[in-house]
Parts: sequence; structure tokens; C-alpha cells
Amino acid sequence: MLNCKKENCTGCGICTYSCPKRAIKMEASLEGFFYPEVDSSLCVHCDLCNKVCPSLNKPAVGETIGCYAVQLKDKVALQHCASGGAFYGIAQTVLEQNGIVFGVKDLGTKLFYKKAATLEELNELTGSKYYQCSISEETYCEIIASTQKGLTLVSGTPCMVAAIQNLQGINRKNLLTFEILCQGVPSKTVIEKFYTETAAKHGSLVQNHIFRSKDRYVGRNYLNRYQFNNGKVVYLIGEEDPLSLSFQRQIFLRESCYRCQFANEARTSDFTAGDLWETDIKGVDIKHGCSVLLCNTSKAKRFLDETRVFSLGKIDSKTALKDNIPYHHPVKRPKCRDWSYKLLCHEIPPKSVTVLCCWKYYIKRLLKGKLK
Repeated sequence: MLNCKKENCTGCGICTYSCPKRAIKMEASLEGFFYPEVDSSLCVHCDLCNKVCPSLNKPAVGETIGCYAVQLKDKVALQHCASGGAFYGIAQTVLEQNGIVFGVKDLGTKLFYKKAATLEELNELTGSKYYQCSISEETYCEIIASTQKGLTLVSGTPCMVAAIQNLQGINRKNLLTFEILCQGVPSKTVIEKFYTETAAKHGSLVQNHIFRSKDRYVGRNYLNRYQFNNGKVVYLIGEEDPLSLSFQRQIFLRESCYRCQFANEARTSDFTAGDLWETDIKGVDIKHGCSVLLCNTSKAKRFLDETRVFSLGKIDSKTALKDNIPYHHPVKRPKCRDWSYKLLCHEIPPKSVTVLCCWKYYIKRLLKGKLK
């Protein structure tokens, strides 16, 4: 019987995939997050679900061998990456070595964990995604099969990558792992409700939403680019966008995110990447985005040494990551998380819920005359 407590479950679904009797199914909660449901009549107590669960069995921990500021030399590819293109550069090098890459594809307003075997397919995996993506049983099978054939790069949130590392039958010799520094994930339900509200405001469905557009430089803020079916494009800077504000204030995250055991300096992936806002590395223009890239294993360090796609320089990890919260500890659970989803599920508009949760922020904007 599965021993992982609900508040610690990351929703990876590896228990469902690994169960030999198909006694576990992932079911959506009222909040829109997926959790395992066990059919006790089918369970044979083999304990395999507990052995593969990343919340119960954290993969082996590495140590930071090197910390770098990196930026893609290819400015066209860099334009489509959220920061410095750390993932794209590593993935490109994997493909050049006839390897396979797995990452998250944003298909309009839906996320899928997909395989990339070409640069064209890799281009579909670029950009930041700010809500949870599930991995299907079919994709877990593809990942295992890929590692049996050759070099395979898997990427995602730390808990997602940890689940893949725990897969039974995976060839770890051929596995290269890449995690992003992540503060947490809201559910697809939240995103869909925000998009519905945004569509009503602008009179057209949201065709695509880029959370970290580089159409213009806005400093440390995120430039949200909304494209609608009628051709209209709307830009919102940082917390002007209620969806971005709700994410930055952590009001709709999965419960496990507030107690994430992967949000610390004991990293479990070969590579860890995040945003880097300041650097004086030669050849790196911070206005085009820059990444901090940690090599946590000798495998990662050797692989980075082989790449020729980056402008890079070695930096001090403590200085570069001192303000990056999820590198040190999980984000704090706000008190409003007790009722944010309850309001949302009772059809209170998501912007209204955000205003209630972030009332101090909106009062300050009102007093400054910036509220629209």
C-alpha cells in the first residue's frame, strides 16, 4: 500500500506506472491536482510504489563541482529561451551526439511531456512553463527505452526529474538529468480559469501565452505576452498580470511545493539551472537573458566541457544564488492558501481571488495611482 502522504505527493504518477497490477490510478482533486488512488482489492503489497516514489526515496545527492554563467551564442535560439538558454544548449549538444531529449512542450495553452530527436522538435520545448505537466505511462516507457539505446537527457522540475531517476529498468549510465530551480506549480485548473477570464475581457480565446517573452527588455520583471485567436497581442509586465502575481505570491501552489524536499542545496540532478540577473562575463549581454548553471556531478562537468554553444564563465555559486529561494529552501505557504482554491472552486473569478489574497499589493498600487 502506498505510504506517501497526500501533502507530500508531487503528482509524478510514477507509482501508477510502476504498479504491476494496475491497482493505482491518478485522479484529479477539486483543486485540479492529480493524486494516486489505490484499489486495495488489486493491491498485492509488492511495495514497488513506495520504492520508486521520489517523496519517499530521494535519488542520490551530488555536489556542486562547478557553477557557471551561460548564454547561448546562437542569438536566434536565445530569443526563444526564457533566460540564457542553458537547457537548449545542453540539449542541442545531446542531439549532436545522436542522443534523445525529453522536455515539456507548450501546445497553445496545454502542456505535454515530449521527446525531441531533432533541432526542430527541440525548438518546441523552449520557454518557461508555470504550471504542472504530467508524464504519461507511455512517455515513461519511451524514456526507459531511450536510455537502453543511448544518451538520453530528461528535464523538468526537480521532483519530476527525481521520479524519472527512480524508474525501474532505466539505464542510468546513459541518463543525463537537467532540473530547473522551481518555487512550485499551480494546477491546470488555475491556468484555465485565468485564460477564460482573460478571453472574456479581450473578446477572444487565448491562443498562446508566453510567460517570459523577450520581445522587449523589462529588467528583472517578466514580460507576459498574450496572443489571441483574433490576432490581438497584449503585453503585461511582471505583476501587472494577475496570473503572474498569483504565481509570484505562491497562492495557488501544490501543497507539496511548500514542503518540497528538493528545494535545497542537496541537488539530485546532473545539471541545475536558474536565472542569473547580474554578471560581468565577457561575451554575455544580460539584456538577452543569462542562466546560472550548476554541474552537480562529474558527468555534467565533462559534458559541459564538450559543449561549444555557450558564452560562459565560472562564477561563485553562493553569490549567484544567494537570493534564489528554491535553491536554499521551499517557499513559505501563505495563509490565504487555506481558502484560495475554495473561492476559486466556488466560481469566484481568479483575478478577484488574487486581489483578496494580495490586498496589500493592490492597495499600494491604488495609492500610487497605478491600478488600472
